[in-house]
Amino acid sequence: MKPAPTFEQVDVCLAEDQRTVVLYAYDCHDNCFMQSFDPLPMPIEEDSLVHQEWRLAARPRAWRPLA
Repeated sequence: MKPAPTFEQVDVCLAEDQRTVVLYAYDCHDNCFMQSFDPLPMPIEEDSLVHQEWRLAARPRAWRPLA
């Protein structure tokens, strides 16, 4: 099984629906990966996101490369 990638940076974003949290991660070669979570039950505001909590909630095997 291939090991989960190691990232230099992980950005937390709120999608336009204000219910879906998306993570974008970058490795040392500037390759971009993403993962998202199931929609939240209610819309939230961007400033309500606790970025570190979402980074910690990332599932190591859920990262998908963006081409």
